[in-house]
Amino acid sequence: MGQRSAEPMVVTSTYLTGPSSALALKADGARGRFRDQPVDLKWDYQQVTGIFGTRGVNLELSEGDDTRASGTFGGAPVDILVKQDVMLARVGSCAYYMTRVEGGYSGKRDCAGPLEEGFYVDFPESLQARPLGEMATLLTLALASYTETYSPAVSPARFARWQAELHKLPRSACTKTR
Repeated sequence: MGQRSAEPMVVTSTYLTGPSSALALKADGARGRFRDQPVDLKWDYQQVTGIFGTRGVNLELSEGDDTRASGTFGGAPVDILVKQDVMLARVGSCAYYMTRVEGGYSGKRDCAGPLEEGFYVDFPESLQARPLGEMATLLTLALASYTETYSPAVSPARFARWQAELHKLPRSACTKTR
């Protein structure tokens, strides 16, 4: 699942694991870390709620002729539509226009920069067949793993570099007043 070049992940019936990810999957939620971000989520057939990183998760889910998830995930806006073999999605500032291929989705990604054609997301059909809350969570995590460099809301770790740079600056001669 996810982006092969960044971090390969393996999903079993009870775990999602990768070099910087370890999630325990249960019938009604997931807990652990995903790409070094804490995760504590609960789901059912209507919603996914909880925490991703330091921010909230609130996804509304629906399933019928198509599958939809919309709301926020770790503070990033999320809109996903899967209908038959087509997926249209927005996670953070990235938009995806994809069709189902063997082992995942292939198509285009647009992250407010040059359009990336031939873009591929690992998401096997076996994951798509999971209960709605779990499937929507895993699909959002798979897309979020691609958007971390584009959406600070999805990856607060982007700011760690700036914090390190601030520590290198000389201390101010100013004193704190009350």
